[in-house]
Amino acid sequence: MKKIILLSMMTMALLAGCKKDKPENEVSLKGKWIVESTTIKEYLNGRLEDTFTEPGDGTTIDFQENGQAVLTVPGAGVESLPYTIKPDSKLEMDGDLYEIRELTRTTVKLFTRYDYATGEYDEVLISLKR
Repeated sequence: MKKIILLSMMTMALLAGCKKDKPENEVSLKGKWIVESTTIKEYLNGRLEDTFTEPGDGTTIDFQENGQAVLTVPGAGVESLPYTIKPDSKLEMDGDLYEIRELTRTTVKLFTRYDYATGEYDEVLISLKR
């Protein structure tokens, strides 16, 4: 009888220890990010004319599970924008397409290019951190 009770207790302990744990090192865009800086390169006639970096102003982007990115800009309010993760490390947010250049648990860099005319465009790199 003692063996059966002991065997039952060991089986229960073993089954309780077999829970699947969520990976702690999971890398994901989902969650709240703070804009650390934005670097803009301006091109005219295909030549780099100017580069400047704007520091973050407290703006946050919260990529939620429901496909909405909640953008909070200090002094300007809160806005919810639709987003979709696309193949080849692309992020579409509110109709704009970004390339995910770097993604770790604590940092992400989003790149986009705005074309204005032939040879006239801006390259924008947004650095985010958790």
